[in-house]
Amino acid sequence: MNPDWDVPNEAKTLKSPIENTPEALAAGKQSYNKNCLMCHGEKGKGDGPATQFIKPTPSDISTAEARAAVTDGTIFFMITHGKKPMPAMAKKLSETERWQIVIYVRSLQSQE
Repeated sequence: MNPDWDVPNEAKTLKSPIENTPEALAAGKQSYNKNCLMCHGEKGKGDGPATQFIKPTPSDISTAEARAAVTDGTIFFMITHGKKPMPAMAKKLSETERWQIVIYVRSLQSQE
């Protein structure tokens, strides 16, 4: 994941209030597909169709390295606040929807 983000320590330690259930995962996938897929790609590889128009392109968030590099709270912060060219989702998505996307992003990441 992109190391250029300035994420406050208190955000890094946030824990999801949303239980990782099949329903939360499905809702997260639906929100991801609607709001994130265009840039991050279907599998989180940073190869979505909009990447030809944006710089810098998104990093690959599907790897084991990406899983190890950031906490759930960090991902939530990134989704919430954005950083150009990634838009902030705080006003577009509810807190629950953003946490569901965190659950879905984790499901894309390699466990190895």
